[in-house]
Amino acid sequence: MFQFEHNGLSAAHKLGFASSPKDQFDKHMHPFYEVVYLLQGNVTFHVEEGCRKLNVGDAVFIKPGQYHFADVVREETYERYVFKIEEEELAPLLIKRIASYPSFFEDCRALLPLLKTLDEEKGDEEERHILILLRLEEFLLSLSKKEGAPINKSHSPLVQKILSYVEEHLHEPLSLKTIARRLNYSPSYVAKSFQDEMRLPLISYFRAKKVMAANALMRHGYKAKEAALTMGFEDYSTFYRSYKRLFGKPPSQNE
Repeated sequence: MFQFEHNGLSAAHKLGFASSPKDQFDKHMHPFYEVVYLLQGNVTFHVEEGCRKLNVGDAVFIKPGQYHFADVVREETYERYVFKIEEEELAPLLIKRIASYPSFFEDCRALLPLLKTLDEEKGDEEERHILILLRLEEFLLSLSKKEGAPINKSHSPLVQKILSYVEEHLHEPLSLKTIARRLNYSPSYVAKSFQDEMRLPLISYFRAKKVMAANALMRHGYKAKEAALTMGFEDYSTFYRSYKRLFGKPPSQNE
């Protein structure tokens, strides 16, 4: 078992129970890539396009800004490798390759020896950072030779329409009423259907997606107010509060 954090890279081999988790199993999204490799446990992983009950050896690949959460059976041991990495840490050619990756890969047990070497890595932070990054990049590159795993359960037609609408109109001002009207459903029905299936309010979802997209623009030189306007925030104070809630700091600190 190990735990490593340095600059834009986090890696760990974790063993525990969901009844006392150190991971955030609840619904969330973040601005970095995340890779989970299951060693043991009873876990169903949810992403925006659906969910999959993981088998031992399955890998989950989460892109920046992708909503996800996990259902973990609390009575069973949950063992996994978890990697979290900022985009700037990865080679540009690899970023281009993984852009088309699906969320799930099944039976990646042939790659386990590559990950196991990390349990024995020694050295100072800089040395370990380089070694872990090399192993992770090799792991990600190896996934390109595998087929994506099937999703056990996709979203209902209505929720899929909502997700598609938000994605296609992310740069526009969005509201529950606007989305409901465009999809020809009542706002209350749209809100309840999304909440029941995705486990968070629709407004929270599209605001978080907009903030994530705005943050990506800021990382490429946009000022906070310019990024907020580009992503359809008509009120900067709403963007400011949403950004601080998601990132834990004001947008000015990431300009």
